[in-house]
Amino acid sequence: MKKVFSLMLLGLLVVSMIGTVSATNTLINGKIYNSDFSQTVSGATVSVDCNGNILPATSDANGAYAVVYNQTLCDSGDALTVSASHPSHGVGSLSGVITDNAFMGWDLAIVNVPLVPEFGIFIGALTILSAVGVFFLVRRE
Repeated sequence: MKKVFSLMLLGLLVVSMIGTVSATNTLINGKIYNSDFSQTVSGATVSVDCNGNILPATSDANGAYAVVYNQTLCDSGDALTVSASHPSHGVGSLSGVITDNAFMGWDLAIVNVPLVPEFGIFIGALTILSAVGVFFLVRRE
């Protein structure tokens, strides 16, 4: 009886391992750059959205980020959006598509995101006041 039970347990283990080995993953990586792609940005908060499944990441010292999805959640041909933000460099977002079996059996997407500086409240108010001033200047003439 113990031999039969051990054999059944071994069979279940082998079957479960085959399922684990055959499941592949999807790798999404890239770099975060400043607005003109001249320098990478470290410490940026990154969010990857693939089919409504969102994974967070942070860019490292070289500006690189990476997330790994299970292929059942994010598969080849799926579209994804990578959003990034940094307090002193701004925000950015870019879309990409996943390539099938691009890296050692893994599906892959490489998305490099440029960050665009945001205007602060002072600059926004100054812009509005300038527009109003130009309007009245042009209207007076």
